Parts: sequence; structure tokens; C-alpha cells
Amino acid sequence: MKHRATRRRTLPQARETTNIMAGKSLSHHKINRPYRPTLLQEQTIEKQQKRFDTVNQMLEKVSSKPVNTSLNYNNNNHSPTENGHDDGSEVSIVGYLKAKPIKFQTLDDLLQNFPSVRTALLKKRTIPSSSSCTEAITSSLSSLQITPQASITPTLSTKSAWRTRRTFALDDDELRLVQTIVSGDEKESFGMIGDQPITRRDIRTLRGLTWLNDEVVNFYLALVARDSGTQGNLRVYAFSTFFYSKLSKDGPTHPSWDRWMRRGNITFFEYDLILIPIHQGNHWTLTTIDFRSRCIGYYDSLGGTDDMCLGRVYAFVEHMYATKKQIVPMPDGWRVQPMNMIPEQANGSDCGVFACQFGKYLAREWPLDFTQAQMAQFRLQMIYEIYTKQLIV
Repeated sequence: MKHRATRRRTLPQARETTNIMAGKSLSHHKINRPYRPTLLQEQTIEKQQKRFDTVNQMLEKVSSKPVNTSLNYNNNNHSPTENGHDDGSEVSIVGYLKAKPIKFQTLDDLLQNFPSVRTALLKKRTIPSSSSCTEAITSSLSSLQITPQASITPTLSTKSAWRTRRTFALDDDELRLVQTIVSGDEKESFGMIGDQPITRRDIRTLRGLTWLNDEVVNFYLALVARDSGTQGNLRVYAFSTFFYSKLSKDGPTHPSWDRWMRRGNITFFEYDLILIPIHQGNHWTLTTIDFRSRCIGYYDSLGGTDDMCLGRVYAFVEHMYATKKQIVPMPDGWRVQPMNMIPEQANGSDCGVFACQFGKYLAREWPLDFTQAQMAQFRLQMIYEIYTKQLIV
């Protein structure tokens, strides 16, 4: 009995000792490692950071001064919150992207949720130049009257090829070829047209909803102009994006223009149509010089206009008349015209494709009757055309 009582008295102490030992055992085997993200998580973080950087760069380029990392709405904008209610609070773009990094794949979602970004894209964007050049262009603009498109009689087509044209769809073999073209070494060259080279890395910008780079736009418009004057086509010349950069920097009356035109063997007044692609950092537009109708047109798939761009090109044409034909002032009837009755893009990614198709359709004298729905098809078609160096008519 004494022995049993002793056991009963020592039993709670034994249990306590057992619990302590168990705790020591658990703490001994506990893993205390610093958190390290997986490779997939690191890639996701890197992609998110690239998206944030893209937005910040875009905002810096469309604004007249460097913007803060968070572009906020004020109370006057009445921006709805995530649940659809307008509480008048400020909404940060960067904060929005951090909250929904997966949803933001292109600029489409950004434009939808932040209309102020689209408004900024539509504003006039001017490149600083010398005061004398700016004064000359401003003087030219003051003497010009922009003609509303609705009051202009369209230029009649000299041929009826557009009536028989078809919407081209790649067959299975051609689609497999396109897949082969975009796969492989990104540095592989696919030749040149004139002085415009193209590589696989450039062609890859035609995939998905990627923004087109300068090389693709320059190469494609050079391909459009290559058929100049053949088989009843218009006589077309396409400047590269370097032309407008030089025009903005040096001005329309710089002495280097004569040497620059002679070196490129550009017979300015022998063409029916001149195409000028304009890359404004985050948006592609197309300006044209139509010698048949004496019109300088501005084609913006977002429906905007740029009076300074029109003024620069007008002053350049005026300078060409003075230096090449010794005609001062330039002949009557010339006008500048922002084209507003044209196809419009419904996203933030296809402006480059629109600009290229504007050039092709105008050179072929086709009506501009394509839509946003055809952009995915046009991208595949452009890959095939660039690779074969032959336009699909």
C-alpha cells in the first residue's frame, strides 16, 4: 500500500517531466529557415516589376513633367472604386497594379480603369526645339485652316482592285510557318529592304498584344513602298521614324536637309503619296503627304491630333518647294487635316498595327474599312509578309 501511494504521488511529477522533455524535443527539431521565394515566385515578381516600370515610363512620357510613382485622381474626377461606388477617394495606379498584378496583362486594363491615362495619351505631345523653329511653325499654323474631314470630297480611286480584294486568312501550312518564324535565335536576321533590316527579335513584337518596335514599322512600310508605281499602284515613298525625329530636332529649314535628301536619292515631288510613321514614345501614328489632293493628313487610331506635327510637316513641304522648285510661296490649295473618320483601336496595344495598315490601305487606294477585330489576323499576316517580303493583296 505504501508503495502504491508513492507511485500515485509521483505520477503527476512524472507526467510534468514527460511534457517538458517532449517540448524540448519539439523545439530541438523545429526548422527556422529564412523565407526564400521559389523560382516561379521570383519570375512573377520580376514580371510585376517590369509592368510597374512600363507604367511609370508611359506616364513620364505623356506628361509635360516627371510624374510621381502614383498618379492619383482628385475628387473632381469621380473615379469609381473597385466595388463600383464613387467614394471620392484617391486611387493610385501603382497601388492598383500591386493589388491586381495578374489582371494587368497589357495597357487595356489600365485604360479601362484609369480614363485619365487615355486622356493623357490624346493630348498634344510636342518635342522641344529651337525658339526660331517653333516661331516659324507657329506662324505657318496661324495661316493655316484645318479643314473638317466631313466637308472634303474624297479622292477618287484610280483603280478598282479593292473591289476584288479578300480578307486573307493563313492556311494551316502558313500558320505553321509563322510559328517557325517566331521560334529560334532572336538575333537571326531575315534580310533587308533598302537600308531597313529585320531580325527575329523584331518580328516577335508582332505576337499577342506586344507593342511594335521601330524596325517592324519601318520594314513593313518600306515593303509597302517597294511596289511603288508597279501594276497600277501609286508612287509611294515611306520615310523611316528617323525622319520625324530629325524634323523635330533640326526644324524644317535646316541646311542639312538638302544633303540628307540627295544622299537618300529621294525625289520628293515625283511621288503621289509619302508615308511618315511617327513614334511618340508610347503611341504610333501616321502622317501622309498626298500630292494629288495637296493634303497633309494625320492618322491616329486613338482619334487624336497633333497640330505641331502637322505644322512641322507643312513647313517642310513649304521648304521643299522653295529649295527644289524655287516656288515661294507654295502653291495654293494645300491643307492640313486630322483624319477623324477612320478605324479606331479598342485597346492600348495595336496602334502600331493600325499605323502599318493605314499605310498599306492608302498606298493600295483601299477604303479604310478594317476594324479592331482584325488586328490579331493582321499580326499573323504581317509576320508572313515580312518573312516572304511580299505583301498579300
